[in-house]
Formats: sequence, structure tokens, C-alpha cells
Amino acid sequence: MASGTMRLDEAAQPWADSSARYRVATEHEGTLLTVAVRCRIAGLPFESQALLDTGAAWSIIGGDLAELLQAQLGASGQTMILSTRLGRIRGALHDLDVVLVAERGESLAVSGSILIAPGWIGPVVLGYRGFLERLRFALDPGCGPDDAWFFFSSAG
Repeated sequence: MASGTMRLDEAAQPWADSSARYRVATEHEGTLLTVAVRCRIAGLPFESQALLDTGAAWSIIGGDLAELLQAQLGASGQTMILSTRLGRIRGALHDLDVVLVAERGESLAVSGSILIAPGWIGPVVLGYRGFLERLRFALDPGCGPDDAWFFFSSAG
């Protein structure tokens, strides 16, 4: 791949000007992530692997990471129950900044609505409503698992 930008019909303005490799069928904490992307959540000083899931209605963060975020966020947030493949999960919806980490171009901060649910035992999920709908993205499987690229940009 020659550059980190994606252009449509040779347009002068790039469709997406940031990119990073994504991992295909990656095991992470006992779960198989079909499409795994790197991100930083809510200003925390470490990166997380997240499942990019266009079929997930909402983004969700569970376990220890959710407990850490709850301590920062407090009890505010809209309470909701989410039905998942792992059962029903209760949590609170919060607006959080998630930084998509770029290898080429600039990393992108997206303010998303994310369910914080300590009872969720699955991976960090970046779902459609409140998150993926706020950005422009494309997946290029490349020539193999080490050549798969995630292109992204703000939607505006």
C-alpha cells in the first residue's frame, strides 16, 4: 500500500486520510475478535484492542475497564439494558472520547455514546449507534492478515 489515504474517483480531497492495520480473527482475553482495532479510551494512558462490529447496536465496555471508568464518571448516565449474544447486560450510557490509533495519518478522536457495564465479560465493542455512525471508515483485507487496513476519517 503506497499511502495511508483513501481517495474515491481520484478526488482531490481524500475520503479517509488516516489508516491503521487491523487484526483479523484475533484472540483477546478469551474472545475471538473478527476485526480488532487499536484505540485509547477516555484519556486513559494505554491502548485497548476493540472489536469493530457494524452489527452491534451500541458500543460497550465491561469488566475492570468499566469499573475504572465508572470511578471517573460517577453514577450519571442513562441506564439501559442491552440484549447481547452473552445475555442481557445492564449499564449506563456515557459520552466518551475514543481515539482510533493511526499508523498513517493522524489518530482520530471520536466522541461516542458507550455503554459502561462492569458485568459485560466480552471485549470492548465499537458498535454502530452512537459511535461508528459518527465516522467514515472502510476495511481493506489486503493480500493477507498482515496486510489488512482500516481507513478512517471524521464524517464531516
